[in-house]
Amino acid sequence: MVESYEVEVKVPINDEKALEHTILEAGGKRLNSENQSDMYYDHPCRSFSQTDEAIRIRSREPVDDHSLTTSEYAPIELTYKGPKVDKTTKTRLEYTTGISNFDATTSILQYTGFKHVATIKKHRVFFDFNGITVSIDNVEAVGTFIELELIAKNKKEMQDARDRILSLVKNLGLDPMRMVRESYLEIYLARVTT
Repeated sequence: MVESYEVEVKVPINDEKALEHTILEAGGKRLNSENQSDMYYDHPCRSFSQTDEAIRIRSREPVDDHSLTTSEYAPIELTYKGPKVDKTTKTRLEYTTGISNFDATTSILQYTGFKHVATIKKHRVFFDFNGITVSIDNVEAVGTFIELELIAKNKKEMQDARDRILSLVKNLGLDPMRMVRESYLEIYLARVTT
């Protein structure tokens, strides 16, 4: 099986409309918008919060009669995310597969000891910027962010993807010092447990 790494940067934002204008002016192309519901589970024998891993079931629903962003797995996906491997970005090993039966999948996880941790809901507006997936995410109980992402197949591609994303961060006038490495789940759990 070929390894796949998600190379990602996210930055909190204040003005969605102004940022969307900046993205389009800089050459980005608006794709679509969708609502996503992400159900996260914890492993029965180890704590994913301690090992920096995640198991997620994502349901995706198009908004305004647009199709979903390109994915061979939509509309329901099961994803494993490994620990972060980069100190600057949120780069991690990622495996995703499509699932056809949401209820059966959640039942399998629960009956094998996986525990539901949280459900994160967000509205995302997607853009393409020379192959980089850019989204403006409005995340319930978390906040509003811009996320920039590429998928890499090996270490060299990881470095190239990281360089391209960090260059786009600067080109869009975003402050690299405000980049967040935590996932939406980590941010959410930190807020509800404090």
